[in-house]
Amino acid sequence: MHSQTKNILKILAVFIVLSLVIINSKNIQSSLRIPSTDLSSGTLGAFSGAMEALKKVVPFASLRRNNRLLSSKIELLNRKIEELKIVDDENKRLKDLLGFRKAIPYNTIPVQVIGRDPSNWSNSLIIDKGVNFGIKKNMAVLSTRGLVGRVVEVGKYSAKILLISDPNSKVGAVIRRNRQGGILVGRPDGECKMVYIALDSDVAAGDLVISAGFGSIFPKGILIGKVTRVGKEPGRMYKYAIVRPSQDLSRLEEVLCIIR
Repeated sequence: MHSQTKNILKILAVFIVLSLVIINSKNIQSSLRIPSTDLSSGTLGAFSGAMEALKKVVPFASLRRNNRLLSSKIELLNRKIEELKIVDDENKRLKDLLGFRKAIPYNTIPVQVIGRDPSNWSNSLIIDKGVNFGIKKNMAVLSTRGLVGRVVEVGKYSAKILLISDPNSKVGAVIRRNRQGGILVGRPDGECKMVYIALDSDVAAGDLVISAGFGSIFPKGILIGKVTRVGKEPGRMYKYAIVRPSQDLSRLEEVLCIIR
């Protein structure tokens, strides 16, 4: 149908050109005896007649209806493709989480992130499991990329996680390369700051930071992040290091709570 329409349009174009040539030829022979308005009406009449003939041959209304139906089907298929991509991405994340869970030396409970605390939007998460699923206060929480935070509030079917980037968070930490210890605290900008680093320490940008294992909350050796810069505040007798968490804490969807 498409090729037939193109052929008809080509024939129509040739017909219109020939009509114009014939009319102009008659104009020359009549030495301008025919008014210009007559020429215009003749040309328009020929074009209108040709269009009416074309409408009888080509079902324009039917073509427009078919185009609308095809556009709707294409839009529906595109939506289904996007939905399948979302499901596929989730399956990949869950597969990675399952493999990671089997590889680590801890018993864990997998949970889904279902929201954020409105009163502390950027530095806390809400998960879909609580006391009824074995979640307890002060459980350490991690992802496949590293330490995330700890459980601070627990309900029957949900719980709240305080992220390591929260200023109220404190984690014993160690520079993996030189075993230099310190305390990791959160910052409002989403990064962390490791303080109480000895002045003679050779800590440098690029060093990896892991959990020290002090206390009963965070196990030893969990990756926290990477040092981005080192400095010393006036009047302090220690260095500090800015640490970027290995996990993007703003894009968490599934995490693991460690049973201890």
